[in-house]
This record gives sequence, C-alpha cells and structure tokens, in this order.
Amino acid sequence: SYTVDLQLIKNKRQEYGYTMQDMAGFLGLKTRADYYKRENGDTRFRTVELPILSNKLHTPISHFFNQKVDKIETK
Repeated sequence: SYTVDLQLIKNKRQEYGYTMQDMAGFLGLKTRADYYKRENGDTRFRTVELPILSNKLHTPISHFFNQKVDKIETK
C-alpha cells in the first residue's frame, strides 16, 4: 500500500511561497484550516485534489506517494 508524502507537499508549498490559504483556494476549500488538516494528516487529500497539487507544486503525482512497507520480523 502507499501513503501520501505530506512532508514533500509541505516542502514544495513552502518552496513555491504558497500559504495554506493559497492552497485552500486552489483546492476549492472553504478555509485555511481545511487545508491545514490535509497537510498535517488529520484529513486525507481527496483523489481529485492530487492533480491540482501536482500542477501548482510542479511535481508529478507519482512523487506524492511512498510505498508503505510492513515491518518484517526476523529471527
């Protein structure tokens, strides 16, 4: 399974000088807090929001994902 790399999204947002309010506007969210919850992992980004993030952050969608690896116990 995969997880969204929230740190990458935050770093790219800051790199391009976008505020959380800017990002909320790009995604059609009502408040900055709605975006904050997504970037901090309290709420998941919706599938339709990923292409917008990709465009605004000049980053391929595939870069937003990390493969989640379950810990393998060895003896």
